[in-house]
Amino acid sequence: MKLILKLVILGIVILFVYNYSESHDLRIREKYFMKNGSPVGANFTGRSAYNERINRPGGPPDRPMRNNNPPAFTAEFRKNMELERTANVSWVKNATMAYSPDSWYMLMEYDRLPSLAETTADDGSIVSSEKPSDTFHYLRGRTKIDLLASMEKNIHETAHGYFDQNVFRYLRENNLKMIGGNACGYIYISPEKHFYISFPLRAIFPSHELAAVIPEDLRTYRFGTYIEGSTSTQRDGVIGLLDELHAYYLGSEYCFDMLEPFKSAAGSDAAGLFEWVNHSQSTMSAFYEFDFFIREYLLHMKKKYTANYVMLKSNRSFTEAYLTLRYLYEELIDKYQDRIKDEMRLLNSSGDQVAKTENGWLWVKAGTSNVSSGTPIFSDERKILMPVLDSRRYRDIAEDFPDQIQHR
Repeated sequence: MKLILKLVILGIVILFVYNYSESHDLRIREKYFMKNGSPVGANFTGRSAYNERINRPGGPPDRPMRNNNPPAFTAEFRKNMELERTANVSWVKNATMAYSPDSWYMLMEYDRLPSLAETTADDGSIVSSEKPSDTFHYLRGRTKIDLLASMEKNIHETAHGYFDQNVFRYLRENNLKMIGGNACGYIYISPEKHFYISFPLRAIFPSHELAAVIPEDLRTYRFGTYIEGSTSTQRDGVIGLLDELHAYYLGSEYCFDMLEPFKSAAGSDAAGLFEWVNHSQSTMSAFYEFDFFIREYLLHMKKKYTANYVMLKSNRSFTEAYLTLRYLYEELIDKYQDRIKDEMRLLNSSGDQVAKTENGWLWVKAGTSNVSSGTPIFSDERKILMPVLDSRRYRDIAEDFPDQIQHR
């Protein structure tokens, strides 16, 4: 009985499968025309051809472009983008000239320098140097905000070029000879204030010696580049570090001057304040790193190379340039903080809190948005290095290189 029941069930299953196969084959025949027992048709043929192409050696081919032509807007789009950039570059240059005249003066003085500078050395030989870059070589970007931020880097890098190249003009105009074996440079601060520095290379040690005396917890963002790296701070030691302090100061001064153009470019006072702080905080914070590096250098020099330290502190141009830059940079940072507070008061004067500071960050609401955008007012280097800069660590050099402003 059980055997008969199993046979009946098996028969039903076979019948069902057969009927399904027939109906399924019928649906295929309705959807695709059958030729020689194989389905063909637009859908099936296209899919089959695609499978053949993708499986053949060499992989799938590039998808052909319709009509084999690029989109019609490409050439016009690129032209419009270039026209926009040209207009914005002109706008940024005019804004720099109007709002940061000392920065513009340095750029134009560098621009007037010859592509190849020459002067006479103390041994009678001719010393020459090629101009490293065009005046606006580092000005990159398309939008006004991008170009405003990029101009800071352009000023920084041009300051390095001016530091090296203007030495030749200075020596010629003052009927001086370049002293062989000396590190030399021209520190520009303003049209009225500048310093020519020359100091024997034999009395300078490379900055990588400081790696042995700077603790791990004080090795900040720029430590790798300027203490352990292969920049001029190795060959020119403390003169190279002073050159960096000088370039960062000029970039920071430019940023400070450009708040109003940032407001114009961003479209509102609130958005402009945010962009200004966002693009100023790193170069402002660089002061603490290079003041720290230079103090560490001087302290190490006094302990290990005492005679050379005495020579350096007696070099009036170096001492005055360093103390002047340090004073002006600290003063600039104080003005930067005060200006943020003033701008916040103006923005909040309507009664709505548009801007606030919290834990070292500036938070700003721009337009009708209820969402605040935040940016640090300084980078972490300031918080890390301020305690040691304000400590008694440098008491042994304080009399020779005194503090003039207390960090705040």
